[in-house]
Order: sequence, then structure tokens, then C-alpha cells
Amino acid sequence: MPDAAHESHEVETPPTGKRHRRAGLGAIVAASILAAGLLGALAALWLSGEQVFGLLAGKEAVDAEKIAVDAEAFKSYFKVERKAAGTDGRSLVLTLRRTRAFPQSEADLEPLAERADKTFPALRVLQAVGDGYVRCEYLAKKGKFLGHTFERVKGLAASEEMELALPVGNYQGVEKIVLTY
Repeated sequence: MPDAAHESHEVETPPTGKRHRRAGLGAIVAASILAAGLLGALAALWLSGEQVFGLLAGKEAVDAEKIAVDAEAFKSYFKVERKAAGTDGRSLVLTLRRTRAFPQSEADLEPLAERADKTFPALRVLQAVGDGYVRCEYLAKKGKFLGHTFERVKGLAASEEMELALPVGNYQGVEKIVLTY
């Protein structure tokens, strides 16, 4: 038993190299998170969230001038008046304007069907307009099929004009969009 004069004093051991490495790694992680947060905040001042994510994923913003739109099948019922890149940077916004022939109610469909050309494509177009949905096919170079979506155009029954946002950013290399039945 040690007496008061010879009391043992424990000496604190210096931190090991492992503790220093953990502390250094923690500082690096914290600095990285802070830097990413600052970059995100700065980007948010000029870009929408979808644009930021698109840029981070390496996807280019949509260039409306480089994408052809073919809505010839529906020329009797509506026209594409304008096309522009969406504010999200990943969509193509088409402004559609109905023609006088566009059915504004269910009752308008029967007379249209009676007067319509009785070919299969003409009847399919009328059915698509009556259902209120068109098929949008996304094509790359040389007409390579990339995919399709069904888009609602029923809004033209209530309004002479409507905007249709197409998700072209979901497909790589879109050069043409065909609206069909």
C-alpha cells in the first residue's frame, strides 16, 4: 500500500495515431459537406432543383431548336404553335391550339365520326382526340425509337390553347418527337 508521500500518479498517454487520423477524416468530411452545401445554395440562386440535378448527372439542358416536332396526324384537330425549353431544363413545352374541328364535348364526336375519312388511321386519330390523349414517340438519329409517353390533350376541349410539357430529358439524344395515336 503506497503511503501519501509515495502516491502513484497516472500519466496521461498521448493520443494514438488512430485518433488523429479519425479527427482529420472528420474534418475533411465536414468541410466537404459544407462545400457541397455552399455550391448547392449558390446554384439554387440561378437554377431550379431539377436543372442542378440534371447538371450533376451530366445531362444537357433541352435545346428546343434542335428537336423537330411532327403533329401532322392531328392537323385537323390541333396545331403546334410554339415550342420552347421548359424552365426545368429537361422538358420541351409545346403550345397547342385547337382547330374548329376539335371536339369540345362527347356529343361532338358522333358527327365527326360520320364525316371522317373511314380509313383506320383517320379513325384512330379521332379516337385519340376523343379520349383526350396522344402518344408521343421520342426518336434519335435515323429514326431510332427511344421510347414514348401518353400525354393528355383533353384541355383543348375547354380552352383554345394549352401547353404540353414533354419529358425529353428522360431520353438521351432526342432529335424528333412524333405525336401520333
